[in-house]
Amino acid sequence: MNHNLTSSVLLAIGALSVTIAQADTTGNRYGFPVLYKSEISSAKAWLDVSQSSRHDDHEDTENQLKPVILDVRRIEEYVAGHPVGAYSIPFPHVTGTPSEHNDSTNYIGYKITADPVDVGFLATDGKDGTLPIQSFVDYVESKFPNKDQPLYLLCATGHRSVQAANALAKYGHYTQIRNIWEGYNGQPKYAYTGPVPTVSEDENVEGEFNFIQLDLNNDGFLDGNDRDGWAFFQNLPTETKLVKKRLFKSYISLYTAH
Repeated sequence: MNHNLTSSVLLAIGALSVTIAQADTTGNRYGFPVLYKSEISSAKAWLDVSQSSRHDDHEDTENQLKPVILDVRRIEEYVAGHPVGAYSIPFPHVTGTPSEHNDSTNYIGYKITADPVDVGFLATDGKDGTLPIQSFVDYVESKFPNKDQPLYLLCATGHRSVQAANALAKYGHYTQIRNIWEGYNGQPKYAYTGPVPTVSEDENVEGEFNFIQLDLNNDGFLDGNDRDGWAFFQNLPTETKLVKKRLFKSYISLYTAH
């Protein structure tokens, strides 16, 4: 790549970065509001957790709180496989998928339209469940009463977990909430391929960035296995074992139904 081309790439990326930095809803892969402390990668989350010995009170010998992974996916997703040692506290969908407002048929979920700005960005057409959002926060508080407890939230792709993280930060006033941005499954990964967009005199990026999907596992196929999440490209430890103290006791009977 010649000097002029390199400069153009840097200018384009720089201008794009400025645009992003000025947005009001940055900080996670979906551009949603961020009320929690920060994002964290799957690998770093597992490193933190695995280096900490596990105790019932989540503290070590130096009285330091140990990080805990909260899997906020549906119960059926958790049963199919989850990070080793993760707690199951589903949000906003406990089980099933809503088909209509206040759906009571094979669906249990939280009412998130009560906070559409900071938390309820997944709520569409009022199909967001019947349980009060505060019940989710109350349950987490019953398990982890210390507001400085490091809690790492995970869903399938880092979408629902942002919502849950915001709820815990806003209503629970937790100070050490982090969102595992890739999630359990993750998303496909892409590499940039030219042509390089140009930057106009008013510093607007003109043209389109072109991307190609990557074969992350190098098996010659582009499929669901080429995702960047905990259980795929990251290839971090998972399990299907169900430990009673880590299950969502409000609906514990549902774990054996799947």
